[in-house]
Amino acid sequence: MKLFNKLIKLSIKNKFISATIAILLILTGIYCLKTLDIEAYPDFTNPIVQVITQMPGKSAEEVERLATIPLEKNLNGIPNEQKLYSSSLFGLSVIKVVFADGLPSSLIRQQVLERIYQTELPDGVKPVLGPDASAIGEIYRYTIESDYYNPMTLKAIEDWQMEKAFKQVPGIIEVNSFGGPVKTYKVILNHEKVRFYNLDVGEIFDAIKASNSTGGGHYISKNDQAYIVRGLGLYSDIESIENTVITSRNGIPIRVKDVGIVAIEPAVRIGQVGKNLDNDVVEGIVLMRKGENPTKTIKNLQNKLPDIKAQLPKGVHLKPFYERSELIHNTMHTIGHNVICGIVFVIIVLFAFILDLRITLIASLVIPLALGFAFTLFKIFDIPANLLSMGAVDFGIIVDGAVILMENIFRCLTEYKWQLTQTKKEAIIYKAVKEVGNVITFSTIIILCCFLPILAFDGVAGKLFHPLAFTMGFSLIGAVITSLFFLPAISAIYMPVKNIQEKDNKILDKITNIYRKFLNKILEELPKEFLSLVGGMFVVALTLFCFIGSEFLPNLDEGNIWLRVTVLPRSTTIEHSVEVAREIREILLQYPEVKNVISHIGSADDGTDPNLLSNIENMVDLKLAKDWRWKWHKNKQKLIQDMSEKLSDIPGITTYFTQYIQDNVEEAVSGSKGQVVVKIYGSDLYELQKLQDQTLAVLSNVKGIVDLSYDQIIGQPQYQIKIDRVKASRYGLRSDDIQKVVEIAIGGKNATQVLENEKRFDVFLRLEAKDRNSYRKIQNIIVKTPEGISVPLSNVTDISTDNGAMIITRSENSRVAIVRFNIRGRDLGSTVKDAQKELDKKLQLPDEYRIKWAGQSESQKSANTRLAIILPITLILIGVILHLNYKSKRLVLIAMSPILVTLSGCIFALFVTRTYFSISAGVGFIAAIGVSIQNGVILLSSIIRQNKSNTNLISAIEKGAIQKLRPVLTASLVAILGLLPAALSNGIGAQSQKPFAIAIIGGLSVGTFFTIFLIPLLYKITKEIKHENS
Repeated sequence: MKLFNKLIKLSIKNKFISATIAILLILTGIYCLKTLDIEAYPDFTNPIVQVITQMPGKSAEEVERLATIPLEKNLNGIPNEQKLYSSSLFGLSVIKVVFADGLPSSLIRQQVLERIYQTELPDGVKPVLGPDASAIGEIYRYTIESDYYNPMTLKAIEDWQMEKAFKQVPGIIEVNSFGGPVKTYKVILNHEKVRFYNLDVGEIFDAIKASNSTGGGHYISKNDQAYIVRGLGLYSDIESIENTVITSRNGIPIRVKDVGIVAIEPAVRIGQVGKNLDNDVVEGIVLMRKGENPTKTIKNLQNKLPDIKAQLPKGVHLKPFYERSELIHNTMHTIGHNVICGIVFVIIVLFAFILDLRITLIASLVIPLALGFAFTLFKIFDIPANLLSMGAVDFGIIVDGAVILMENIFRCLTEYKWQLTQTKKEAIIYKAVKEVGNVITFSTIIILCCFLPILAFDGVAGKLFHPLAFTMGFSLIGAVITSLFFLPAISAIYMPVKNIQEKDNKILDKITNIYRKFLNKILEELPKEFLSLVGGMFVVALTLFCFIGSEFLPNLDEGNIWLRVTVLPRSTTIEHSVEVAREIREILLQYPEVKNVISHIGSADDGTDPNLLSNIENMVDLKLAKDWRWKWHKNKQKLIQDMSEKLSDIPGITTYFTQYIQDNVEEAVSGSKGQVVVKIYGSDLYELQKLQDQTLAVLSNVKGIVDLSYDQIIGQPQYQIKIDRVKASRYGLRSDDIQKVVEIAIGGKNATQVLENEKRFDVFLRLEAKDRNSYRKIQNIIVKTPEGISVPLSNVTDISTDNGAMIITRSENSRVAIVRFNIRGRDLGSTVKDAQKELDKKLQLPDEYRIKWAGQSESQKSANTRLAIILPITLILIGVILHLNYKSKRLVLIAMSPILVTLSGCIFALFVTRTYFSISAGVGFIAAIGVSIQNGVILLSSIIRQNKSNTNLISAIEKGAIQKLRPVLTASLVAILGLLPAALSNGIGAQSQKPFAIAIIGGLSVGTFFTIFLIPLLYKITKEIKHENS
């Protein structure tokens, strides 16, 4: 401490240099803040690599058997791999490999590619990696619209112009196209004509594929020049395909146009997008590269947008309907408003208690100085920051040490009033700092100990609250440094040498008199009654805590609704889903609170988000809550409930309400979209379907569970064409000969491509619909034998109908059935507990089948376990530090006694405001405990100091407590009012801060009121007991 005292004296002596350093610190902090990567919403997800394998025409069972399982086998065991999920559905396999946080994307993607190359897959099956983007990487969505061009042309513009333009923006990794018909050159074969010419579709396919080529004949020398020889044989238009020769009969060529027609038509649709009253629009989804800063990337995008729009043909318009910048702006507005109001409240409280403008302003300087210090450390150590956690910083806690210091400086200076010189003033300031320097440093260490364990959180809780812990930790360190070394120097410059006197503060005097009266009464007459009151209050609080309810984290309002609708039966056609989607949009657009509704049916073109055609995902873009009708009272849950009731009138659908980013994050965290997910593991698909149905029936009766939905496993009608190898061998046919005909004739297949400048469009072969749309027509499809004999499929196959798999989900190398639900009108903890109890009682699981809960319930369980460990460790750590200071167990227990009343206050606040206990509230509990113990230490140290010079115990206790009443009340009030705006705010981005703020306000309100009586009383009782024992 001698070194500290020397540094303090040196800073006061060289006051102008100290003030200059303080200014430089603020300027450095401003520079670091401007260059710091601050996200509005943190990326909660670990690195994920998607492996996408498209197998057109293959059933879910075949996709799983031929692609998913072989790939899963090789993808297991990659270093730092944590989880592996997969989905197999018609024509598509998607595997997600989740890695430990912090690994470079390039490394893990390379490791995944190496394992893919080692996997044996069928010919023509080529897995690709999904874009290097995170679950919150979708930062911009738009539609391409025009009154002059048809959707197919707009689709080509999106695919071949817009995607390339957006990828040139720094930070953008990919643009996913969704919706719009893809231009295709379709060769539509007439089965009768094919049969007449004694052909089969395989021959025609091979002829078209072979006839679209280009060659080179090196070069010819002529007239001293080299002429390059080019063989031009590429398709250029419909006519060039029509004139392709398949074979000849008696010297007469048989061309493609002799057996069918060639036309430009849409490719087979796997998805469609509708916007408002338009059923078919073209959408682009812009993805940000993982690790990039959203604010910078969006700024780059906005700067580039005028150039991108200029590339569009005349009459074509790019219309954005989702921009992350709006969310960031609204979040910054909410948090900025809360922070500014918090700082203003802090300054008002300081002035109200001290009634000296100079002292107030000097004490307030610690806020920019501490933040400047914190932002500088953030920049130096390259620590990520986000607005959600930084907005929860309590400037009242940061300024507490400065309040204690400046109050003591002011008190000491007023004792001398007119007798000051500059030298004398500096000596008094030094003496005042020495008196409280130890207490300030010590109390700051205590609060730091409360925030330090927050760094033990992992997963979503860790990514949300680590920046808060770092910000508060760095700011508190900065605050104690600036309070002890800069504020005294600034006081030495700006505090006058004359006319320093404390103004009459009638309110504070009245509070002091009332406090003195009650303190004396409690000390002398009502010690047992007061302690009984404290004990009873704590028991009541613990009882109320059982009725509060719990959740993982409050849902962060994004200003939108993401509505997932399932159309029944799940095997429905895209045409029916388009009609249902239109009806949904018409209902939702009747709400004045809704700006736009965009429906996504099925899957995007690249397969990154695998969905069935019965799946309709709707983005409902909402106006700001302040513009809503009064009937909703800005309550989004009431609006959702009303929408759900109106949509229930549509027959044959189920609904699931969530939010855009939340939906993606939940899927990335748990492997399945849903707030709470029940996973049933097993091997047999039919048994899993049975257990899934039983689970749905049980959960539908649990109070609070809404939006029950599931991924139906069995129910896809199939024509199963089984090759009879014995019959086929009689005709000399191999299995692959028959499979080729089935694949091309019924399902269709791309033979080659037509190049139009830089664009490429598939040439697609298929029989006419009338030749393949029934059981009998499929039986009559011709297969040609090696001898040229035409054989119908019925002669070499057995054709039947059955129900097969619609989607096969896998997790932990096992098949899994998924049931998901939301919770409304009840807390997460008790709802899940009841649901688990009901399932344990009513669901009988076969051997080797098991259930696992995922989603927010899993995250809550993990976080609560850590919180249960962190809280005792925090208290033990504080106890050890207190013992190092006081060297007395008795004094340690007295100093820690405010914990009981503070926790009671936190619980009362949650109960009164009907706020569920969450990780955010738990962190608030810890912070409130730290501030309350700080107040206890300040009071206790003052009482001990007075007791040393005063033989009358009661008099010493009263004098010591009253002397520190103002700084304790001031410190508590600034901490309370600093977070009051966050506790009252309902704006976008405020939800995660609200429980934290409410807990601190409640804890400090009740805790401070009781602490100022509890500490003196316990000191008196323990002192008397010690005296009697001695």
